[in-house]
Amino acid sequence: MSVNAYRMKRNSSEYESPSFNVWHDEKLIDLLNEEILFYMCLNSFGTSVVDVPVELLEKAIGSEKKLELDDDTISCLHSDIAFAKSNRDEVVT
Repeated sequence: MSVNAYRMKRNSSEYESPSFNVWHDEKLIDLLNEEILFYMCLNSFGTSVVDVPVELLEKAIGSEKKLELDDDTISCLHSDIAFAKSNRDEVVT
């Protein structure tokens, strides 16, 4: 079983392909947890809506080898960043 993270669109419950996998992308989650206390944002069921700063996602992409991100995850993160910037957002929800 896996737990996927999806980018949310404003005023919509629509989502596209998952941006990353919370269980399998452990090093990415470690970075998110260090920077924004990712796990503290989740409820007791391990779910929630979390705002991740664009700057932090850019940092993750810059550390793709260290974080062991696969090509699909990198592509999705680039897409998430582009979406946020096109909407003048500083975070990806």
